Parts: sequence; C-alpha cells; structure tokens
Amino acid sequence: MNAKLIALIAVLAVVSGAFWAGYLKGWYAHSEHVNRQARAKRLEAEKAVNTGEKKAVDANVAAKVIYRTVYRNVVKYVDSPNRSVCQFDDDAVQLRQRSIDAANHIPGFDDAAVQDK
Repeated sequence: MNAKLIALIAVLAVVSGAFWAGYLKGWYAHSEHVNRQARAKRLEAEKAVNTGEKKAVDANVAAKVIYRTVYRNVVKYVDSPNRSVCQFDDDAVQLRQRSIDAANHIPGFDDAAVQDK
C-alpha cells in the first residue's frame, strides 16, 4: 500500500510539474509577444516623431528665410517718410499678401494650412 501511495504521489508530482512547466512556457511566450508588440509600436512612434521633427526643422529654416525677406521689406516700408499716409499702394498690398502666404504655406510643417479666403 505504501509503494502504491508513493508511486501515485510521484506520478502526480511529475504530471503537476509538467503542467506547471507548460503553463510557465505559455506565460513567458505571451509576455515576450506583448513586449515585441510594444517595442514595434514604440519604434513606429519614434519614427513618426522623428519625421515630424525633421519636417519642423526644414520648415523652420524655410520660414526664417521668408520672414527675413518680409521683415526687411516691412522695415523699408516703415522707414519711408510717407508711412503715415493711409493709402495702400501696390507694394503695401503685395507685402501684406506675402506675409499671409508665408504664414499659411510654410512647406512641410503645417499640413492643414489656414484657408486663404
């Protein structure tokens, strides 16, 4: 009777050990799968952020050139002795339109620009 009881306990120990090993193997496989998905998602998000940052840097450089040009023309217009005369000549209208265009159409940064009209 003791031998049968010991054999039963040994068989139950082997079966429960095999079950526990299988459970842990599945758990670790699932954990690795979830970690792989999170890693892929993080890399994709980093790529999107890097793309956006590159666009922002390029747009910033382009905007600086445009704004320097507009600023230079504004300074010329303001330094004019006739600046207090409220008649908008073609140069003033063109300067205003270039400022609007520069604000709305910086290439590659704001994909959805403000409407012109």
